[in-house]
Amino acid sequence: MQGDEARLLLGFPPNSRPTPSQVKAAYRKKVWESHPDLFPVHEKLSAESKFKLIAEAYACLRSAQACFKDSCNGLRNKNK
Repeated sequence: MQGDEARLLLGFPPNSRPTPSQVKAAYRKKVWESHPDLFPVHEKLSAESKFKLIAEAYACLRSAQACFKDSCNGLRNKNK
């Protein structure tokens, strides 16, 4: 996952540099809004996919060590 994509998923502008506390607050808000248990059975699969992307975005942005060269180490784009 690219850093810009992660920021967009959590509600930040693409080139912004949110603080760790801003990232955590945005993550908690998005998780609360998209938790699969809040959706009816026929929407759970879609909600689970979105929930996983939000978790991946959070992992990307939560520390400076998690991302380098605007690509997250160990996540989707390992060869970047």
